[in-house]
Amino acid sequence: MACIQLLPLLFCSFLYIFNLSPSYAQISSSPARSLVLPVTKDPATLQYLTTIYHGTSQEPIRVVIDLGCPSLWLYCSSGRLSSSRRLVPSCSIQCPAARPSNVSCAFSASKFTTACGLSTVNSITRSATRGELVEDILAVQSVDGSKPGPVATADHFLFSCAPGFLLNRLAKGARGMLGLGKSRIALPAQLASKFGLQRKFAACLSSSEGLVLFGHEPGYDSIVGAETSRSLMYTPLVTSPDGSGGSQDYSINVRSIKINGKRLSLGQKGIGGGTQISTTVPYTTLESSIYRTFIEAYKEAATNNYFMNLTVVAPVAPFGLCFSSKEIPSSAWLGPMVPSIDLVLQSEMVRWRVHGRNAMVPVIDEVMCLGFLDGGFNSRSSIVIGGFQLEDNLLEFNLGSSMVGFSSLLTRQTSCSDYRAKMNSL
Repeated sequence: MACIQLLPLLFCSFLYIFNLSPSYAQISSSPARSLVLPVTKDPATLQYLTTIYHGTSQEPIRVVIDLGCPSLWLYCSSGRLSSSRRLVPSCSIQCPAARPSNVSCAFSASKFTTACGLSTVNSITRSATRGELVEDILAVQSVDGSKPGPVATADHFLFSCAPGFLLNRLAKGARGMLGLGKSRIALPAQLASKFGLQRKFAACLSSSEGLVLFGHEPGYDSIVGAETSRSLMYTPLVTSPDGSGGSQDYSINVRSIKINGKRLSLGQKGIGGGTQISTTVPYTTLESSIYRTFIEAYKEAATNNYFMNLTVVAPVAPFGLCFSSKEIPSSAWLGPMVPSIDLVLQSEMVRWRVHGRNAMVPVIDEVMCLGFLDGGFNSRSSIVIGGFQLEDNLLEFNLGSSMVGFSSLLTRQTSCSDYRAKMNSL
């Protein structure tokens, strides 16, 4: 009986595979040790963007990077039509691997042409719709040691085609979102599978130019340096806050928060759930009760300190606590000399320190604001670490060991834009 049930799936896949054009099936290139995506920050939306190249013509397409998105999705009706693009039928092997909704396959000729439906989400607007799973060629730049490698082309790359309204509120010129989540059709998993790379990637975001690296340590070291790679501190990735395990987000366990070394008193509730790391949230958000305690403690540390006497000024939206920047000393690398913020992880020895550069946002002349926002009472994650706090930190997401490594480049007197410049000079 099991063999009979498998016949429709195998027959559909047989028809699908042999319907490919010869030129499409033959285009492939082996990468070097690492693959590289250059990243820029859009000043209007504060979104991080990269350019991918797809189709036989390798058309450049701007996309917004979304750390927690489960796949690449594009508005496929814009730009040039790719002759190598193919719809993935609902009864193909690829369809259930992509975890779409409402997958069914009956032994019927009409079902062979039904496109595989995939839930597609714009995480900026939190709107979702049904997309169609397709496959095409994707090209990514490679790095071989200290030299640029060949452009690596991956054929049969799976992604979703979505309607145009899903582009709402994306940066100007963006035609979709590039998912770096944990699913089998997210970019890290597909690149690892197609090119035999390690199941990990590193992200280095910047207020100007940064990068994302996929692959092996020698490729990392050619750009970030072996000493920086060894400086990474690691913490386990945890399941989604709702306990379902189905989220593609990367979350860690923050046990406590310290300001200038003093632990916040958060009551019996403490910090519930996981702390999400996000590239689409501009500034770190805290659940309302945590935020109120955090703001009061930070104000106390900043204004009633023998060595620090900041002047509080009227808040500038969307921020809730702002200071006069007059006479505040500033470090060339660490930024304004303000109270330090520590996110304490699995032990007191493992902490993510937020320096002034990643804490204070210049807003208007002689005013800077604390770059942490009220996330509301019903936020899914107690804390969401946003893009501003991620900048000039080297982050390594290891899907094989389910760990994330982090290291502040500011303490090493370098930055992600320096790495990008080094990559451009290779």
